[in-house]
Amino acid sequence: MFAVGVQVPGVFPLVERYADGTYTLWLHDTAITSWATVDWEPGRHDYEVVQSGPRSLWNEVEAAWRWWCRHDRPGFDRFGLTVTPSSHTVWLDGPENPVPLRG
Repeated sequence: MFAVGVQVPGVFPLVERYADGTYTLWLHDTAITSWATVDWEPGRHDYEVVQSGPRSLWNEVEAAWRWWCRHDRPGFDRFGLTVTPSSHTVWLDGPENPVPLRG
């Protein structure tokens, strides 16, 4: 969640769980202009995603998750932060590897 949150700023998840073990995942942006939703069911492998607004939130989050997987699912100990008077950059394993921003 940290790696995705760093890459996709201003997007928040909400999970609605149901008694039968299924759940609905909602993504929304802080501008309240874009959203995405998907229903998860045990045993399924394909899911229909519905999204709307100027940002494709599901696509952004999926790209961030794939980046995290490609980098061997790093934990907090592999991330760092460089702060200057005018900016800040989150990086992986060293300042020469900035974490990409999406959206």
